[in-house]
Amino acid sequence: MSVLSAIRNFFGGSAPVRQAHVLPKASLDAGSFRGSLKNWTPSRVQLRSHAAFERDVAGARVDELYSNDGVARSGVNSIATNVIGCGLTPQSVIPAKLLGLDSQTVTDVQDQMEWLWSEWCGQAHYRGQMCFADLQMLGLRSLIRHGEMLHLPVMDERAGYRFALRIQDVRPVRLRTPWDRQFDPLIHDGVEVSPTGVPKAYWIASPEPSAAMLDDSMFTSSQFLRVPAAIGHRRGVFHIFRAENEEQFRGVSCLACALKFFRHLNDSIDYELLAQVLAASFPVFIGLEDTQDMPGYLKEETDGETEEKRYYQEIPAGGIMYGNKGEKPEVLESKRPSANFINFCELVLRIMASSLEIPYEVLTKDFSKTTYSSARAALLEAWRVYEVYRSFFTRHYCQPLWQMVQEEAYLRGYLKLPAGAPDFYEGLPYWCNTRWIGPARGYIDPTKEIAANIAAIEAGLMSRSEAIAERGGDFDEISEQIAREKARYEELGIAPAKAAVSVNLTANSEKEGSNDGNAEQDNDGAHGQ
Repeated sequence: MSVLSAIRNFFGGSAPVRQAHVLPKASLDAGSFRGSLKNWTPSRVQLRSHAAFERDVAGARVDELYSNDGVARSGVNSIATNVIGCGLTPQSVIPAKLLGLDSQTVTDVQDQMEWLWSEWCGQAHYRGQMCFADLQMLGLRSLIRHGEMLHLPVMDERAGYRFALRIQDVRPVRLRTPWDRQFDPLIHDGVEVSPTGVPKAYWIASPEPSAAMLDDSMFTSSQFLRVPAAIGHRRGVFHIFRAENEEQFRGVSCLACALKFFRHLNDSIDYELLAQVLAASFPVFIGLEDTQDMPGYLKEETDGETEEKRYYQEIPAGGIMYGNKGEKPEVLESKRPSANFINFCELVLRIMASSLEIPYEVLTKDFSKTTYSSARAALLEAWRVYEVYRSFFTRHYCQPLWQMVQEEAYLRGYLKLPAGAPDFYEGLPYWCNTRWIGPARGYIDPTKEIAANIAAIEAGLMSRSEAIAERGGDFDEISEQIAREKARYEELGIAPAKAAVSVNLTANSEKEGSNDGNAEQDNDGAHGQ
């Protein structure tokens, strides 16, 4: 008896069921053409040229929307302001143990790196018009508006500057396929890839200067700059977008899915405003029973065919018309806007806020209908979105640039590593490890939230460094400042004031619930009135 037969005899069991034949399955409504879905045939773009055309048109529409629509601009700027603010600041965090160094030695290197970075930030822009914080804001706005950002790292030696690295900001519309390379299967809308889809180079329109407005779509390869995606281990191009689909090579604006809602709301408000203007300037018609002499200040107008006379008295933004005998006025009533117009606007604004992944209150800056709990929930949800953007932006843009700046500083001899330490390239991930600090989240109720932070620190669930970073501060700078203040107080013989903070989260929660109930009751009463 074989081993397999012995195991079968020991465990027993039946023979397996044959499953190769087909059994009836439930029909999917989503994939059928019946009911309300019978006329839904999804549109598909078959040609790359058509996809590029639609993306260009969508980008142009978003550009126009951002320029003319206050709500769209508010949504984009709300995200950019909360993610970038005054600029993301690096804090060097070098792991001393992994490099075999003591903490004081590592602290000295960290200070060097941060000061060298600060020096470079002031000269980061290729045209010399912005610092690096401005480039961050510009890049993130482009990422939201166009769905992608395009910055070129350029090495440009200039007198009076110690660094050659510069960042040239480029409009993403310049990234496109040359006219004579339209049928190259390895160029996807300006991105040249390998047969397996790895980006190899970027084709950026760079024609000769011209006074005429030219269409980039007609340029040939000679009018393009082919920039390698990477030069060794360094980035050749910062083409950054949030991929939402597999095998995606270009970004699409997050405003695109709600573009028609933005446009329709804009038009609706324009029409309503025009209707109000027309209603406000509607002339008053005064009928006269008998002919009589008109005052001399009235203007007379004669119809050449009927010889009927009409008299006008002009008043700014309107007019008074005196009719002829037998003419009776019919004054039009303006009942605009309709009763559901505000609800319609709110619905559209909520859809638009969803397309930007931010709460309605953040998009409209309207917190009049919210309680503490709902406002805090809305802002926490918004903050999660900001954190995603910030983390994405630092990974793909800020951190690689930090590494490029420190590498140049090391090669030029500005960055001095301690004797006996690993070489810069040998320990590159460790030497260039950083934490990026952005604008603080802010507090809805400082007393409650600071008390919660203190409780978390005392319970060992949060470090002081994390709490300070949440407020947009640097732990080392604040610690040094506190030490200086303490020494100064001792020098002057002044006892620093201490504020007692009571941490009672249970009581705070009960009070919060009570406040929310009162607030909701107040809101209901206000709506009822």
